Amino acid sequence: MLMLKNNALKLGLLATAVFGITIASCKKDDDKPVLRSKEYLLKDLSGAGSGKVSVQEVTDSTFNLTIRLEKSTKDTVYTFALYKGNTTATAFDTAFSLGTIKSQTTGAALEAKLTNVKTIKVSDTQTQKFNYDSLLKYNAFARVTFKDLKTPPKDSVVAIGNVGKSAQ
Repeated sequence: MLMLKNNALKLGLLATAVFGITIASCKKDDDKPVLRSKEYLLKDLSGAGSGKVSVQEVTDSTFNLTIRLEKSTKDTVYTFALYKGNTTATAFDTAFSLGTIKSQTTGAALEAKLTNVKTIKVSDTQTQKFNYDSLLKYNAFARVTFKDLKTPPKDSVVAIGNVGKSAQ
């Protein structure tokens, strides 16, 4: 009987050791892909930093685009957009419109976001697949403006900066 207990004990220790080695040697199979992100600085017309554009890759080949204005003025409506070309462009062909935001507090930061971007509009009836890498290769610039309702009305640039290929 004592011999059976010793064999059972040895067999149990051996099984525990094999199980421990198996668990320790397994590689982690659920490694998540490394998601990339990029930031571009925006400046005001005097050249001071006034915001940023952030692009974050999402796992399904889409990306999130955020334009942040560091300081705003209460009751001012700001327009956030990404245009084709670079900051010296005189014609404005919109690549992405992130909409308008009315500031509720003077000095507050504002962020306009697009999430899970998959396509870009190339004409009134056509869209084209567009992903994180596409944006990095795209000639674009971001511009934040507010509408000056004085007579005559004009758009006033609050922040501007090159994005993607235009920033290189």
